[in-house]
Amino acid sequence: MTDPGGSFGVRGAGLGFGGIAQRAQPRDERPLCVLLLPEPLDAFALRERAEDLLTGPGVLALDPPRLPVGRLPQAVADGLAAGQARRLRLPGTPRAIVLFHPLQYALARALLARFPDAQLWYAEPALPEDAPARIRDLDAMAAARADLRFGVAQDRSENRLLFERMERLGVPSGRLGSERPDVAGDPPR
Repeated sequence: MTDPGGSFGVRGAGLGFGGIAQRAQPRDERPLCVLLLPEPLDAFALRERAEDLLTGPGVLALDPPRLPVGRLPQAVADGLAAGQARRLRLPGTPRAIVLFHPLQYALARALLARFPDAQLWYAEPALPEDAPARIRDLDAMAAARADLRFGVAQDRSENRLLFERMERLGVPSGRLGSERPDVAGDPPR
């Protein structure tokens, strides 16, 4: 039996006029730094450091998915991450994607596919010796793909390196003067 609508299972796939109009709208080009949190900010071990980064006007954080990604087969986790990356409505264009744990690498990879000019920054965790092989593999892939690798020290003074890199990518950090017209190169108003 065929579908009475004749759509062969593609209903709601964005093929109508509404989907075309939404894709035709210009994308906000505001440069962003996106933090991929491995757990909610309140429970995150590096909360103080992440909160310090989030003071930058061009920085935002994404909470982890509700599903336990570490328990899903890798192909399923990759598919879910690709779907999540497509559905995200970011208020700008990521220039840097900050990864704090190897299990978030699937989402980082999907975001990099959507925003190929973005850089991956990886906070290399100290993995325990008995870490599962899958986490070790994801760690190795993230480390190999990363444009910047940095330590996971609790001290937020370590963020200076990240703020400087943000500024070089055009992401306002709120720390180094990029939001001031005299520093950004725009004429004073």
